[in-house]
Amino acid sequence: MSPAGETPSLPLPEFVEWSIFPFEGELRVRQPKPLYPTDRPRSGEPGGGPCHACAAGDDEYIWVDKRWRVSAARPSGVPVQVFLETREHLDMDDLDDEMAGELGQMIVRLDRAIQAVGGIGRVHVARWGDGGSHFHMWLYGRPRGAGQMLGFCLPMWAEILPPTPEDLWQANMAVVAAELAEVSGTAIARP
Repeated sequence: MSPAGETPSLPLPEFVEWSIFPFEGELRVRQPKPLYPTDRPRSGEPGGGPCHACAAGDDEYIWVDKRWRVSAARPSGVPVQVFLETREHLDMDDLDDEMAGELGQMIVRLDRAIQAVGGIGRVHVARWGDGGSHFHMWLYGRPRGAGQMLGFCLPMWAEILPPTPEDLWQANMAVVAAELAEVSGTAIARP
């Protein structure tokens, strides 16, 4: 305990000094809360509210096929930010070997489709799954040359930076959808 009876602060991690970390100034680590007896229910689970993905129609996506759908996030500080979802209400550990193989193929197809937008340095892939029980994965197109947007800080930069203009965002989504439809499925987003 500190002199005033306060719990001492945890040390800041080294990465707060890295150029990719989007914040500067006085930072402190929050005190960890005690563990709950279980995780809170996610949407689509009992007590977690309805599953938004199951309720969504295909017109809310930029591309669909018989097993997968891709939706666009609202415009963010990166040129492309999309979600890959299963059509069926599954979570990652529910994917059988065939669907798991398709997931790998979809990640590679989406990487190529996002690169086709042009000016993309790398495609970042993330899966958290704490908000919804319906499988979804985030894919971000990092602008080429954006040296501060490297690595794990990219999702924070995507929220901090001014959003991509709506007309450019829609054009980028149309490119991604058209590229995916070249192999299979239906492009919903149009230029």
